[in-house]
Amino acid sequence: MRSCCFPAQAKPVHSHLPPGGNFTFTDDLGRSVTVNRPVKRVAIFNRYGVEFIRAIAGMDPIVGVDAGTAKEREYWPGIENIAIVGQGQATPNYDAIVALRPDLVILPRNGSWQEAERVLTPLHIPVAVITAWDVLKHEENVTLMGQLFDRPDQAAELNAFYQHWNTLLQERLKGVTRKRVYLEEVGDYRTLLPGSGWHDMIETGGGLNVFRDVSITGDNQSRGSVQGFTVDPEEVIARAPDVILKLQPGQYAPHPREFSRQVLTGIAARPGFAGTPAVREGQVYHMSYYLAGGCSKIVGALQVAKWLYPERFADIDPAAVMNEWLTRFQHVPAQQGYTAGLGEFRR
Repeated sequence: MRSCCFPAQAKPVHSHLPPGGNFTFTDDLGRSVTVNRPVKRVAIFNRYGVEFIRAIAGMDPIVGVDAGTAKEREYWPGIENIAIVGQGQATPNYDAIVALRPDLVILPRNGSWQEAERVLTPLHIPVAVITAWDVLKHEENVTLMGQLFDRPDQAAELNAFYQHWNTLLQERLKGVTRKRVYLEEVGDYRTLLPGSGWHDMIETGGGLNVFRDVSITGDNQSRGSVQGFTVDPEEVIARAPDVILKLQPGQYAPHPREFSRQVLTGIAARPGFAGTPAVREGQVYHMSYYLAGGCSKIVGALQVAKWLYPERFADIDPAAVMNEWLTRFQHVPAQQGYTAGLGEFRR
């Protein structure tokens, strides 16, 4: 019998704050931020943060989002009633934000938070840095959002869901000889390095990022600054990945099978790739960013672990975990077909 759903009998532990009044907290970067809680009007950038709020407090407190988040209309029922406050986290529209008079503006640490702080603080609009895409900060970020929106029970429920699967991964991966993974985002030969949440997803799932030894120094060395790094094709071949994982596209609707076939067979046909262990053994996979990013990338980590160590995760169905994330926490219909493997197109 497959293990797919979070056990209902688990009782998360949480703490309650006194209702109302000023609330001072420390954000991702150690900044002290004071807001009046519960937060009733928030402008937020980055889809992962919006997902957290929807899971914890629903969509009612959200008055502004970035255009990149809002483009997925099917994933965000009612998003047409929420203001667009910039194209993305790097380009906030401050006139639009100020017009909304939010109680709080939230950006991830790889967004333009410094500029937002400089522009909005004098107008008495607090800015917080909360990086919801960071796998390693999931629990503290969710707990904080539960405090901000006065929804500690809902935050604790989400944390318990995450903790259950994270603990299962840790237990079942004990003692494995980690397999080598080459992770590639949408652009060809664009990989992710330590400091990226995608790197953390691979290693949480029991993989060894073949480019984990590459570091970026200077201004780009903070976590999250490196969103993509172009590598030499010959270097990928030389590092002999056991598994190749391609991430794309970034959409709620699953990718068509023909699209996956073209992606996977195209990778296998790259010059020199036929000699890699991954291509020889058919261990080349295509995963949608939506499954990969589900619940702080824990669903993606489960899928990585299932591919790398199928004997240890035979009873785990990552697609079913994704469905629970979508229906129980995001309140949207489940989808099927977020992943594909080269093997199915070689038959």
